[in-house]
Amino acid sequence: MTQNLDALSTDTPTDYESLKARIGVLSDNMPKRLLQCAKYALANPDRIALGTTAEIASAAGVQPSTLVRFAQTLGFDGFSQMQQIFQGQLVGRSNEYTERLNKIHESGTNTPASILGNFIASSKQSLDELLMQVDTIALDKTIEALATAETIHLLGLRRAFPVVSYLHYTLGKMRVRTNLLEFTGGILEERVQFINENDALFVATFSPYSPEVVEFASKAFGRGVKVLSLTDSVLSPIARVSSTVLEVHEAEHGAFRSLSTTMCLATSLAVAVGDARKWTSLS
Repeated sequence: MTQNLDALSTDTPTDYESLKARIGVLSDNMPKRLLQCAKYALANPDRIALGTTAEIASAAGVQPSTLVRFAQTLGFDGFSQMQQIFQGQLVGRSNEYTERLNKIHESGTNTPASILGNFIASSKQSLDELLMQVDTIALDKTIEALATAETIHLLGLRRAFPVVSYLHYTLGKMRVRTNLLEFTGGILEERVQFINENDALFVATFSPYSPEVVEFASKAFGRGVKVLSLTDSVLSPIARVSSTVLEVHEAEHGAFRSLSTTMCLATSLAVAVGDARKWTSLS
């Protein structure tokens, strides 16, 4: 039975993190258009902070009244009150890299050097945002779970495959037992039976999310396995079956996104897990 959204929206979020958490709780029961607003808001926080209701509604593909209804569903009096939360995210943030990226884009150049410059600028922007927005509690819990697991199973397809492949390589160099799951021969689904409650499943998936990865993680989660995910939104379907969620955003150049920030986070995870394993074994 679908729950009444108004009944669930009693506490008004006071910061961006609590707003994201509220969206995560309510997203399962949101009508299609409100969910559309939620996905757009989380993917474009700066545009929500700086745009008008009409501009944002147009970009999100909804009516302004739907945007207002979305804000009210989250517990706000109206859109302006919700917008203040997004604006708060911008306080103290430097616009240097955003402005630099805009200037490169506006120049219209497409030389190899300018393309490289675009990706460098967007990567710097994403790294700055990661430093300010990373959920340190989720990070600590993820490292603890990985450090105490008998075997770390790693799963990521398509754009996420380089991430888990790198973790497999780096953790292996530090003598951490890992198992890189690959979608070969159509037998991925059967391998979930070899993961037990003393293991951990680390999953990476980004929009558009791989259904094979989500299905595999769901089955592992149902078996009592700790599922630790790296994804790009609290509305990612993988978040619903994860013990902890690490959220990372890559700024894009055109229709392309690098993995600079994601790989930085993955490297940090590997080093922290290796360090934790070392001191655990010594004690």
